[in-house]
Amino acid sequence: MKGTFFKDLLNIRGQFCYYAVVVVIFFIVSALSGNLYFYAGVSSYCGVVAPLSALSYDEKDGWEPFALAAGVTRKELVLSRYLLGGAVMLPVWALSFLFFALPSLRTAENLYVLLSFGGMGLLVMSATLPFVFKLGVEKARAVYIVLIVACMALCIGAASLIAVAGGEGPLITAAALVAAGVVSVPVSAAFSLSIYRKKDF
Repeated sequence: MKGTFFKDLLNIRGQFCYYAVVVVIFFIVSALSGNLYFYAGVSSYCGVVAPLSALSYDEKDGWEPFALAAGVTRKELVLSRYLLGGAVMLPVWALSFLFFALPSLRTAENLYVLLSFGGMGLLVMSATLPFVFKLGVEKARAVYIVLIVACMALCIGAASLIAVAGGEGPLITAAALVAAGVVSVPVSAAFSLSIYRKKDF
């Protein structure tokens, strides 16, 4: 699995500069505007874009049948894509907490927003990857776009409620989203593996 993971990193290394530029731009925009939605949205996007890019290269090059014939297991192929998604998304999401170094952004509402988007990012990755393994990258892109739009709408709606709500309810909701996202990853990986084991090449 380690070899597959590093192979994917090498394949998409040319796109990392683009990702880094986008992340930095949205970080600066959020910091200057005081609106964390810009950066939070990017962090939730990163969990799927890297695995999609890696799988797209594999489909184009016909690498998966070769890897299986060479002794790489289907489990390793599946788990390496979840590892790649987490390796990209989690650091980007963790950087969002640097906003709290600015006193003007150090609010409970912003904490709830960042937690909510982090949880939703994991949920989107968990929901999308089984479709990718089932349908292929191109057909699954439509599913991913729908999920991202739904995620943004849900998080913005939740944040609107957070802005007017009081007490511990918003924190519990945000923490529940993070917990649901964490739990969804192994469940999704198991489901993807069951799909991938039935796939013919």
